[in-house]
Amino acid sequence: MNKMKQEELDLLIENHNKYIKALQNNETDGKKLMLDRIDFSNNNLSKLNFVDVYITDSIFNDTVLDGVNFGGAKIYDCKLNNMTFKNVNFGKAEFDFSYIKDSSFEDCFFTKVSSNQTLFENLYFKSCKINDVFSNSKINYIHFENCDFNGVEFWKCIVQGLQFTNSNFDVDDMIRKINKGTLDEPVIVDGEEAVNTFKEYSTGYTKS
Repeated sequence: MNKMKQEELDLLIENHNKYIKALQNNETDGKKLMLDRIDFSNNNLSKLNFVDVYITDSIFNDTVLDGVNFGGAKIYDCKLNNMTFKNVNFGKAEFDFSYIKDSSFEDCFFTKVSSNQTLFENLYFKSCKINDVFSNSKINYIHFENCDFNGVEFWKCIVQGLQFTNSNFDVDDMIRKINKGTLDEPVIVDGEEAVNTFKEYSTGYTKS
């Protein structure tokens, strides 16, 4: 794992932001940000436009990201710990094979987010709009407060300790397939068994 000097990261961020701006204007400039095996723990990421970034096997720690855009970001095999996300757009982002824990999301937008074999643990979602998120992953000890769900099925996920407070989620209508096994050795159940399994490990959901 490598640490990056802030000056070096700032230059890469500047080039990436030029790349995004050029794309919007059908021009060619800057360079797409692609990073591997970086420890961002001591870096200021507030200047980074995460749109279309590609980051693999890296670490994010103890950072507040407010009003940034993760649209189309590819975050693979990364660890995110003690993060705070406020008013962040995660549209079509990919968080595959990653570990996201001890973090909070407030007023964030999740649309068609890929999360294949990702571990979500000890998280707090408040006033978020959540559409087509969570599939083939492990979801442990998550509190959803005042969240709006649309088309979320926790598709083939392992679930434990989910709490819904004032959130629009109809478990009987949305749950289709749940994993009662592990990520490496899945045991997929569907229909009534999937719904009952989800209810066993969840509280506060809206009943039909």
